[in-house]
Amino acid sequence: MNPPQNVSLVISERPGFRAGIRALFDGYRYLFRTPDIWPLAIVPIIVALILAVVFGVGSVQGALWLVAKYMTSDEPSVYFTIALVIVKILAVLVALAVALFLAFALGKPLSGPVLERIVRRVSTELGAPAWPAPTLAQDIFRSLQSSVVALVFTAPILVPLVAIGIIVPPAAVITTPLQFIVTAMGAAWDFCDYPLSIRGTPVSDRIEFVRRNKRAVMGFGMGLGLLLLLPCSLLVVLPAGVIGAAHLAVVLERWEAGERQRLSSASAQ
Repeated sequence: MNPPQNVSLVISERPGFRAGIRALFDGYRYLFRTPDIWPLAIVPIIVALILAVVFGVGSVQGALWLVAKYMTSDEPSVYFTIALVIVKILAVLVALAVALFLAFALGKPLSGPVLERIVRRVSTELGAPAWPAPTLAQDIFRSLQSSVVALVFTAPILVPLVAIGIIVPPAAVITTPLQFIVTAMGAAWDFCDYPLSIRGTPVSDRIEFVRRNKRAVMGFGMGLGLLLLLPCSLLVVLPAGVIGAAHLAVVLERWEAGERQRLSSASAQ
């Protein structure tokens, strides 16, 4: 399947929030409409599924243990029992979200060579310039580096939020949605950074690129957050996510290249 050059990539203003959401769902659309890419896509799906089960069981057990340890009462009342049930439910939801984030964060480098082939194909079809094929070690290292950067930014926020939700149970009503938002934003960085990292783009340049296009990345993250409402869609989020991220990267790079050309032409006049 080799679609014609996408004229929608030529736009007059910097892609923003809606472009980020649209790119994610474009990834799903491309995946479902391209059967010959499914043999590649199944590999990261299986890897992420295995990791999700392992991390899910461990994180849920750990979350319930923490709740049982810190939420105790010598004379539990009806209100305490209700609060305990609510906190347990919230703790399980957060634990599952963190487990999914870790599964996808580690599933990406473990599936690096396959995902790189998918991104290369999508980028080529969109007219992006080719990049030198990385070695297996480079592929895995770059994917892992992208995930580590996401963890560095999200962990200092997630850990205090989780601690506050456990130590001050009523605060879980506020901290839990915040944890989902932070997790979604971390995953958005992880995905959107991937097409740049596998090309060998330095970390500082990738961070600056995401900073310049933060609204689009936030939209991508919001799309990931919406997918949490459809758990079945998460089964294919790894291949679909990198496809959507590759599409978004091409859109953003093409806009920035056009903007530089316009500024250069304006200054020359």
